Amino acid sequence: MKCANPKQADNIFAVALKKIKPSFSETTKDFEAANILIRKLERAVPSSVEVRLAGSLAKGTNLAGKNEFDIFILFPRNYHHHEMCMLGLNYARRAFHGMRMESRYAEHPYLQVFSGDYHADIVPAYKISQISERGSSVDRSVMHTEYINSKLNAAQKEQVRLLKTFMKNFGIYGAELRVEGFSGYLCELLIVQYGSLLKLMEEAAGWDAPALDVANHHRGTDLRKIFDSPLVLIDPVDPKRNVAAVVAYTSLSRFIFECRRFLKNPSDRFFFSKKDVRSAAEIRTMMKRRGTKLLALTFPAPKVVADVLWPQLRKTEQALVRYLESLDFSVFGYYRWSDGKECVIMLELDQWKLPNVRKAAGPKIKFAKDMDSFVQKHSESLNLHLEQDHIVAVERRECVYAALALLSACRHTTGLGVPEHMARQIVKAKLLHDSDIVRGKYAEFLSDYFFARIA
Repeated sequence: MKCANPKQADNIFAVALKKIKPSFSETTKDFEAANILIRKLERAVPSSVEVRLAGSLAKGTNLAGKNEFDIFILFPRNYHHHEMCMLGLNYARRAFHGMRMESRYAEHPYLQVFSGDYHADIVPAYKISQISERGSSVDRSVMHTEYINSKLNAAQKEQVRLLKTFMKNFGIYGAELRVEGFSGYLCELLIVQYGSLLKLMEEAAGWDAPALDVANHHRGTDLRKIFDSPLVLIDPVDPKRNVAAVVAYTSLSRFIFECRRFLKNPSDRFFFSKKDVRSAAEIRTMMKRRGTKLLALTFPAPKVVADVLWPQLRKTEQALVRYLESLDFSVFGYYRWSDGKECVIMLELDQWKLPNVRKAAGPKIKFAKDMDSFVQKHSESLNLHLEQDHIVAVERRECVYAALALLSACRHTTGLGVPEHMARQIVKAKLLHDSDIVRGKYAEFLSDYFFARIA
C-alpha cells in the first residue's frame, strides 16, 4: 500500500523529529551523566571486568527526556553465573555507595541507581563475542548495540525514533508483559529491514502473519513452522531467537491498522494525540446507556515484578470469567488494571441475576443405561420430564447473583486456575459496584474501556 501523500508524510516526520530528538546539549549531558557512573564502576571492578554503556543511548535511538540508560558489567566466562551476578551487584553497591539504589530482578538480579535526574540499570553479564558463549539472555544486549551501530546511519536512527513515538502514541511500544508490544530493539531491526519508517508502513499495511529474517539466517526455511507468534523477526545476533515473541495479536493488529490510516491521510495526530480521559459524569451516563452491570474486584497487588504480576493478573481475570460463565452468567466484557500497589479486575455483565432454577439436559431416550443414571443422579430435582427425545431435569440454582458468585470464587480459588501469587491476595478482594468504581484514579482505564475508538 503506497502513501497517498509522501511529501506531507515527510513534512510530518520532520516536525515530529524536532520534538522527539534529543538536542546536542541534552545528548552531551546524557553522556556526561553516564560516564560519571561508568568511571565510578571502573574504579570498583578488577581489570578483567569491563564496564560498557549499552541500550538506546549507546545506539543513538533514544528519545528526548528519557533520562535513563543501561550500563553492563561484563565478566569473563570463567565465572559461575551466580558468582558473576553477586560480584556484579557488590561492585555496583561499592561504586555507588551513598547514592539511592534499588534491587531489581529480570532473568537475574540487577541494580537500579539514581543520580540526579537520571536513573541507570546496572546489569551484570558475560562478555561474549559470539552467541554460542552466551550464559544468560542479557549477554546479547552489548552485541545488539554493536549490531545496530554497524547497520544504521544517523538518518535511519532518526527513523527509529519516529517509529518508537508512533507506537508509543497507540500504547504498543514496550516489551513488558503489561504492554505486549514492540521493544526498542525490535523497532531498530524493523528499520534495518526496511530502511525508513514510510517504507515500513507501506509494507506493514499488507502484512499477513509476517515472518522476517533480517540477516537471512534461515534462508529458504518456513519460519512459521519454527516460531508460533503473531510476528516473527529473527534476531540477527541469535538465530534461535524471535525478537517479536512478546508482541500480542492486538498490538500487531493495531500497528497494521494505524499504518494504513496514516498512509491514507498523514497527520501529526498519529504521533502526538492526547489520551481521552472522560469525567465521572460521562462515564456514569455511558454505563446507564449500556444497561449492563459493572462489577469490579479490588485487592492488594502481590509483591512481584511487573513481568510476573501482569501475566498472573491476566490469568486470574480469565479464570473468573470462565467461572461466571460456567454458572450461566453472561460476561459482556472485562478489563484489568494495576498500579503496582492495587489490582482491579472489572467485569461487565449483561446478565447478573439468574432465575432460581436451571435446566439440566440429559441423554436421548434411546440410551437406556444413560437415562437410568441421569434419573438416579437427579432424583432430588424439582421435576424430571421429556422434551422430544431427551430427558430434562429442572433444579434449584445454588447462586443467582453474579456478585456473590464472584466473591465466593475469590475466597475459594482452588481448581479455578488462579495463579499462586494472585490467589494469596484475591482472598482480600472487595467488590465495587457501578457507582463505587467511577472515581478519579480509575477514570483512565474506564475511559479506555467505554470510549475507545480506533477510527
